Amino acid sequence: GGRHLVQVTGCVVPAADIRYIHYWNSALLEEHAARRDTFPLPVTKKLPAMLAARDERAAVKSARAADSWWVVSRSLAEKIQLGGAAGHFEVLPNQYDPLRFNPAVRTEWRDRMRADYGFQPDEKILVFSAFGHFERKGLRQAIEAVELLRRKGHAVRLLVLGGTPATVERFRGSLTPAQRDGCVFAGLVDSIERHLVTADGLLFPSHFEAFSLAEIEAAALGLRLYLTPHYGSEMILREPDNGRLLPWDAAGMAEVIARDITAGMLGQTHQVMAEAITPEVYGRTLRTLYQDAIGRKAAAVTG
Repeated sequence: GGRHLVQVTGCVVPAADIRYIHYWNSALLEEHAARRDTFPLPVTKKLPAMLAARDERAAVKSARAADSWWVVSRSLAEKIQLGGAAGHFEVLPNQYDPLRFNPAVRTEWRDRMRADYGFQPDEKILVFSAFGHFERKGLRQAIEAVELLRRKGHAVRLLVLGGTPATVERFRGSLTPAQRDGCVFAGLVDSIERHLVTADGLLFPSHFEAFSLAEIEAAALGLRLYLTPHYGSEMILREPDNGRLLPWDAAGMAEVIARDITAGMLGQTHQVMAEAITPEVYGRTLRTLYQDAIGRKAAAVTG
């Protein structure tokens, strides 16, 4: 009814008062089309994305699509607006848990976890973190970049966090012996913050995100960020203070990281969180956004 406030996540419902966007399949398909050679998208993932993108297009075209659009990153909000969506747009970034992800974790766990992994004191460790979706998140390009760095004499390895045993084994099987030598696959781990702090930087050359929690949590631990210009990277990366923007090709990635190694910047910690927010800030922002939406709804009903 007119006095109810309807909120939906995504676009499965054609009409709503509030549409909270954490992902945008239309943008995913555009990124795939732009980089088919390095960003394969199997039909099992492409078909669902195409169906979801159809719902997104229908929602954008609908006059009743939403009064309020809450989007997790500024660049993705701009993308949806350029697509023709009408309504009030607000950026509501993902929140992180500062009790788990903070610089003190590095102090407590870094040395013992590096010892557990067998990392040497002079090694520079880059970490890649993803539950799965290795291809979409750029793991292959990350491994190729690390291989190039090692060929040039840099003592670098890549710690890969995430992936079921079957996913990890399948991906490992597609690598060359030299690439496997430069990687440590940890699989799915508990207390991921303790594993992240073994590294000197996060290497996350993802092809598509909305605003990745992996890069937020890595930044909160003080890790230097190496990110491609995917959606959401503008919300967390502040060059050169907390990391570097990477090109899409592995050779270019290796060059950027090599310059930071030579300059002594890889391994430097920081406390730059840019636009990522704590649960307290998230709660205050959410209350304000609800109040605004309720006010507009009430005005529309009474007017």
